[in-house]
Amino acid sequence: MNSLLKKLKMKAILPAAAFLAAAAIGTTFAWQTWDLSVTNELRSHETKVEVEEPEFHPEDGVKKVRFKNTGNSSIFLRISYTEYWEKKEEDGTEYLLSNKLNGTEMATKHWTQHWLGGNSCQWEDGNDGWYYYTKVLKPGTHTDLILESVTFENVSSENKEYLNSNYRLYFKAEAVQCSDGSNTLNSEEVNADATKSLFGKTATVTGDTVDWK
Repeated sequence: MNSLLKKLKMKAILPAAAFLAAAAIGTTFAWQTWDLSVTNELRSHETKVEVEEPEFHPEDGVKKVRFKNTGNSSIFLRISYTEYWEKKEEDGTEYLLSNKLNGTEMATKHWTQHWLGGNSCQWEDGNDGWYYYTKVLKPGTHTDLILESVTFENVSSENKEYLNSNYRLYFKAEAVQCSDGSNTLNSEEVNADATKSLFGKTATVTGDTVDWK
């Protein structure tokens, strides 16, 4: 009986959400974002996360990025990003360019102190292509900013293949519902099992801090 209740409880708290946010910069610094969410198993809980851009000034490259929990459940959050340049020739031929040329970034991302290596770092590199948020993200709240701006000071006539090309930066996020209610049985075990099953890593919660293993 206890085993059955545990299985039912596990199923009830595992809705996950994912989104893909894209940012594209051309010569006019045109940006686009969108999100995609997965249907939840239970209507009583909604697990959603989206990218927020509280400030964007294309004239000087300011591009502030953070993530918000727009659902009604606390979540564990991880993100990844990818970047590349799109080049289109006059004959219509299109191809992709890496953001690094001889070890130098063509688009320089100016991360905040909350990103990796910062004085107030809130993210952990999982060494699996994902970056894990080290706090429980409550409903209606958002992370601190992770990105301040993107600049192109290294693009010049010496690497002219990047001139008149479009730089694209994509963020992808995944969220798992966190069991932090006072009425949840075995919340520590449930959270560990849920994150291990969906993220491949185990989350241990102490207050609002998350330790990833």
